[in-house]
Amino acid sequence: MVPVMGRPRVLLGDSSRAVLVFMEILLEPHFQVLGAVTDGEALVQAAKGLNPDLVIIDFSLSFLDGLGAARQLHELMPDIKVVFFTTHHDPSYAKAAFEVGAAGYLVKQYTVDLKHFLERIMRGQRVLHPEQLSTLTNAAGTDVCPADE
Repeated sequence: MVPVMGRPRVLLGDSSRAVLVFMEILLEPHFQVLGAVTDGEALVQAAKGLNPDLVIIDFSLSFLDGLGAARQLHELMPDIKVVFFTTHHDPSYAKAAFEVGAAGYLVKQYTVDLKHFLERIMRGQRVLHPEQLSTLTNAAGTDVCPADE
């Protein structure tokens, strides 16, 4: 792909090829999608080579789970913003994601405007959606912005 100035560079990781294709179509007008992988190890390797601004990741990846991949990305490339985009709406998953350095945690079935949340994350906010998780996760010591701010 030819680099386009001004658009954040994004790498996608999800266990579902269909979700990856959908996300590419959804994000491409606003972000430069560098690649899409279903394998956690491949995601980490791709990030090293492509140096994205943002990595959108699910918990379910083959060979290396999303949490492990996020931990490695945070250790190797701390400036990359990692966002979990997942079906898990359990606060313990959100807490674990933020503990390994995630900048955002979005539950797929409740996230209507993905672009809005990603733009907030790119501006430096830590975002958690849906809002019901915010109270539970904040009580656990995670400093995040509710989705409706």
